[in-house]
Amino acid sequence: MRGWVEVSYQRYECLRCATFWSDTPDRPFGEYTVEVVEFVVFAYLRTLSLNVGVSLLRAFYEQDILSKWQVLEFIERVADMVPSMEAVTAYFKPMRSGWYAWDGTWFKYRGHDFVLLVCFDVRTLDVVNSVLAPEEDAEAYERLVKKVAAEISCNCKGFHADGDLGLLKVLSEHFPSVPIQVCSFHKYTRVGQIIAFHRPKHPLHAELKVLVERVLFATSEAKAREHLVALERFVEAHKANRKLRQVVEIVRYNFELLLTHFRHPEMSPYNNVLEGFNGLLKRRIHLMKGFKKPVNIHRYFKLFLLDYRFHPLVESRFPKRNGQSPLQLAGCKIPKHYNWIKLLRTAMPPHQPVS
Repeated sequence: MRGWVEVSYQRYECLRCATFWSDTPDRPFGEYTVEVVEFVVFAYLRTLSLNVGVSLLRAFYEQDILSKWQVLEFIERVADMVPSMEAVTAYFKPMRSGWYAWDGTWFKYRGHDFVLLVCFDVRTLDVVNSVLAPEEDAEAYERLVKKVAAEISCNCKGFHADGDLGLLKVLSEHFPSVPIQVCSFHKYTRVGQIIAFHRPKHPLHAELKVLVERVLFATSEAKAREHLVALERFVEAHKANRKLRQVVEIVRYNFELLLTHFRHPEMSPYNNVLEGFNGLLKRRIHLMKGFKKPVNIHRYFKLFLLDYRFHPLVESRFPKRNGQSPLQLAGCKIPKHYNWIKLLRTAMPPHQPVS
């Protein structure tokens, strides 16, 4: 991007879709160099706006170049060309802390739901790997565990989960000796779906809110059990109330896994770091206003996850994390760079693009 250069190249038009493309090895994007395309895609990932990427390049060259459709083509082709999550991990060799969180985040594509299942290192904030699936069930989590098992098996200290039956089943089968902590806040949120705890108006609901909070956020295992008994007595006194019975059933379910952090003080009762990551992904998908075709779901999530792993953290309440990307927090020596897409192209060995 040192200036505008006139270049002669051969390009072809597809008879089916009228798209132009080039088979010149050193210019796979026709009149645009790889550096220009990498800049446009990087600008899109930082802004999630096709118009901003086009406007920046037009402002630089002071010409009406590019269009939104060309940018979309650039994004798709770059997504196919960049290495996979596994290849990046194998090359940079991040160290794993042994503490992992597992969760599924739901998205929509043209009215149909699908879920992104993630294995997340809660200490380094790095994404170990992920799986896209139509359902959050044991089969989908089995696929995810198989993808990460070789990487995490030698150093598993503890797991954080949201209490999903399929996940707990798979983890207990593959890692029977590893302690599992069910997130207390997930449980509290689930109870809040039955009875709204935000400014409860009914006196029963206000009292129930206090009792549930005492159980889920107790300061010791003994107090948690004691408060559970008090909650059960309260619900028994109002057993005609169906919603109260549902609440106590939710709190009782996997209750022992809520207490794991008392026996393992190094574990947190919450899964907040993964929730923050899930919230970041949801905002990105919301800003891009959905996917245009099914194959792009995998492409965009691949770019989003890689972008997250190389993106330096800012405004963290932990000063040592500021300016460090998740890969750097995992002990990787990342060369100085301003665009991770170019870094992967220049630093990593060539790989086979997705066909």
